[in-house]
Parts: sequence; structure tokens; C-alpha cells
Amino acid sequence: MKKFLLFSLIFLFTGCVKHYIREDISLKTYVQGLLYEDEEKTDLAIASFKKTIEESGENSYVYIKLGDLYLKKKEIDKAKRIFQRAHRINPDSPEALFGLGIVYLHEKNYPLAALFFERGLEKDPSKNSFRLILCDIYTTLNELEKAKKHYKILLEEYEKNYILHYNYGSLLEKTGDIKEAEKQYLKTINLFPAFWKGYLSLALLYQREGKIDKAEKYFKVTMKLYPENPLPYSFLSAIYYDKGMYDEAKKVLNEAIERGIKKKEFYDFLGVIYSQEKNYKEAEEYFKKSIEIKDTSEIRFRLGVVYDKLGEKEKMKEEMEKAIQLDDKNALALNYLGYSYLIENKNIKKAYELIKKACEIQPDNGAFLDSLGWAYYKMGKYNLAKKYLEKAVKFERDPEIYEHLGYVYMKLKEYPKAILWFTKAYELTGKKELGNKIIEVKNLLRNENY
Repeated sequence: MKKFLLFSLIFLFTGCVKHYIREDISLKTYVQGLLYEDEEKTDLAIASFKKTIEESGENSYVYIKLGDLYLKKKEIDKAKRIFQRAHRINPDSPEALFGLGIVYLHEKNYPLAALFFERGLEKDPSKNSFRLILCDIYTTLNELEKAKKHYKILLEEYEKNYILHYNYGSLLEKTGDIKEAEKQYLKTINLFPAFWKGYLSLALLYQREGKIDKAEKYFKVTMKLYPENPLPYSFLSAIYYDKGMYDEAKKVLNEAIERGIKKKEFYDFLGVIYSQEKNYKEAEEYFKKSIEIKDTSEIRFRLGVVYDKLGEKEKMKEEMEKAIQLDDKNALALNYLGYSYLIENKNIKKAYELIKKACEIQPDNGAFLDSLGWAYYKMGKYNLAKKYLEKAVKFERDPEIYEHLGYVYMKLKEYPKAILWFTKAYELTGKKELGNKIIEVKNLLRNENY
């Protein structure tokens, strides 16, 4: 029955091919090729179509059938040569033009693919599947106005296609047409209310536009529609964190973890939030869970800071050492460990080496320059200390740097400058010892003048 129907259809439409085929036997081999193609016997179909050409001469239509089969086999070079022959025989054949477009698409030659698809559409504007491919090509090439032109044509015909509205919205967002992009996303979810990507795209758009309440609303809908997707949890928790709503942020992240989304980033973020709340024991636990998933220099550093806050200095040093082992360019860990040695007034040489390396990595970091200046102070190299502390103060408005400068100028007997910087530090901190230090330096200045 299947073969009978196929033969009936072929002979019904022989007007399309009869003027190409000169002998009955050629028509038979052509029909046999169609049958093999229908049965997915690709190699036999190719052999039959080749025989048709041998017996009946070159024929663009048969070449197109051959080219399609070579594409199916992913033999792109052969398909290319066949479609080129078809195009030479009949330059107006849209099928040959589309075939060449597909070939160049496989070769990632997008400009040439677009050229042949456009020519094919000029011959046969009804081929909207190729128009859709052109939308993707022009988006890839960043020729967004050309992509918009084809999307508009497609949407006129397929007004109820929610995917088209969604893709067009994404394109409009890239062009900066935010209002129209928003309209397209809204049409998407109106046409298909369960399409989670539409809600997520709206949420991200609103977040970028600073419309946080709307972003929050659509992130929540996305979470309901696709609870296994980590993105809405990440963004929603960040919104709550930025608002200072730490409990809400923690709730969202823990909900994700409870749903089985045990992403390292969620444990990292929970550790950061608990650190912000000065709940260092909880922060420690989450950073440890993060390390179980993947050990990173950044989280070893954060864990080290937590131990420092808990007064566990040796654990802090261990974590900073591990952070440096994992990434010897972790400037924060290098400086932190080095400065901790300076505070303890021991391992000064090692402290200097660590801090110097941090400064080489980030030469304009005021905090690191301050540490280096203070290391030179501890080594009795006061002029070098002065050099780096004066540089540090250009980058940071920090009372600790001011205090350090005060001590350096005091050692260099530049008492007026020492008083100036101790006073600046005192005004920002109100530390009693700084007030006493100002009095001490003033007395030294009086004695020197006397």
C-alpha cells in the first residue's frame, strides 16, 4: 500500500520532472531512489539517483535530491559540490540555493550562508524555516536589524507562536529596545503561561532596569515553574542580600539546597551572609561544605578570615597557607597572612616577602602598600616605609594608614607631619591612645624647639 501511494504521487506530479527525464528506465531509477529514500536506505537512494543522472543527463532536481542525502550523511564536501552543480544548471532553483545555504551553515561561513538563504527566499518567500535560520545567523553576526526584519515577517504569519515572541524579545533586548522586549516577553507568557524562560527573562530585564520589585515577582514565578533551576535562587537571594534582608536571602538559598541544588556558590554565599552577620560559627560550617564540593583559594581565604574573627590564629594561618598553595597569586591571602605576622611582631622577613608579592600582583592597592610600608617600619627602614605609606594614602582613606604615617614621621623626627597624621587618625577613630600620642609628639616638638 505504501509503495502504491508513493508511485501514485510520483506519477501525479510527473509534470515537475518529466521534462528532465528522457527515458522510461531513468524514471524508474528515479522512482526507485525515492523509494529507497523513503525507506531510509540512503546509500541505495544515492546510487539510484546517480544512475538516473548517468542515463538521463545532468538534472538540477535530481542533484538536489542527492545533495540532501549527502547532507543527511554529513558528507558536507560532497553535498557542496552537488548543490553547486544544481545551482549552475538552474540558478533560479530555490532548493539549490537553500541547499548551499545549509552547506555554508555547516562550514560556519555565516555571511555566505545568509547570502544563499536570502537569494532562496527571493525565489520562494514561503520558506519560513529558512527565514528562521536567517534570524539566528544575523543574531550571531550581530546584524540585528536584518534579524528584526525577518522576525517581523514571521510574527505576521505566526502571531500565536510563543517561541517566536520570546526569541524576538531577546533580540530586541540586545538592540537596547527594552520596552518592546518587555512587550514580547509578556506576550510569550500570555500565550504560554507555563513557559519559565519567559518569566526568567522578564525578571532579569527588570533587575537590570532597577525594577527590583517586579524582578523579585518573576524570579519567584520561575522558581515555582522550574524549581530545579539554580538561576532564580541565585538572583533572588542576591536581591535580598542587597536589600539587607539576610534572613530572606538565607531562606531562598536553603530552599535551593533542600531541593537538591547543592551548588558550591550557594554554600559560599551563605558563608558570606553569616560572616556579614558576625555569626562566624555558621559561616565556618558553610565554607567547609563549599570546600567539600570544590577546594578553592578564595574560600580558604574566607575561612581563614572567619578563624581570625573567632580568635583561632593558628587555624587562620593554616587556611591562608592553603589559599596560597592553591593560588600563589591570591594577593588577599598573601597580604592577610603577611600583615598578621607584622601584628604579632614575628616572622618579619617572611611577612615582608608575602606582602611584597601581594603588591607586585596589585601595585595600586592602598591596603597592600600600607602593609608593605609597615613591614619596612618594622625592619627599621623608615624612609622606605614613608615612601610606600605616602603612596598608600593616595589610594585609601584609612585611619590605620594615617596612624602608620604618624609613627614613621615620628621616627624620622618630622614632628609636625606626625601630629598631622595622628590627628587625622584620631578624628576618624577617637582612639584614646592616639590622643595620647598626639600629646607625646607635641612635647617632643616643644623640647626640640627649646
